[in-house]
Amino acid sequence: MRWSKNTIIQSLSTRRLIWKLLVFLLFSTLWIMCTKSSPDNTHNPPVKGVDTVKIIQKQIPQDTSGLNRTIEEMWNDFYTAKNSADSALIQGNYSLLKDYLKKAAFYAMEVSRDDIAAWQLNNIGYYSIEEFKQNTNYNNRMQTVENMRRGPAKIVYIKETKQIFKKHLPILLDATSYLEEAYELDKDFNDNERTEIIYSNLAYIDWVRNFTVQK
Repeated sequence: MRWSKNTIIQSLSTRRLIWKLLVFLLFSTLWIMCTKSSPDNTHNPPVKGVDTVKIIQKQIPQDTSGLNRTIEEMWNDFYTAKNSADSALIQGNYSLLKDYLKKAAFYAMEVSRDDIAAWQLNNIGYYSIEEFKQNTNYNNRMQTVENMRRGPAKIVYIKETKQIFKKHLPILLDATSYLEEAYELDKDFNDNERTEIIYSNLAYIDWVRNFTVQK
């Protein structure tokens, strides 16, 4: 059977049309799947004040119990970690508090909320500073240094203060990496308040470190 020129042209046009429809359907399907996998804004937790490169994976405990968890389940994990952190704070258990904040940061990153993760990592630094201040009686000691008159007694007291600070300095040094990660994550967002808070916590740790090595 011999095909006419018009028949061949019509056949080719039909095939092109079918191919374009298939490509359109394929991209439409992929777009719908990506949209469904995005977190719903109605589930986003509030970010407030000090409530409170990539996350250092070896420092952030990962939950591999359910690799196929839904977005809702991931948010539930986040809220559970945050509530546990709040309970640990009430108990004054800083070690447990920081562990739960690490988990909260990981779960926030799971749902692609790096801004919320930055807050959790900043909080590790913030509460590490609070722990350091409590352990060293920081406020009273610095007030005493400021009020003392110059002389041998003040020199001895400052030297003693530096030794106490140096003893508890690891608390701050351990928190530095989390604050640096928070700062890196924060660079993608225009939140001046959060940026200033993270930077001020890093600056405080740097000041304490320099103070302990001054002669």
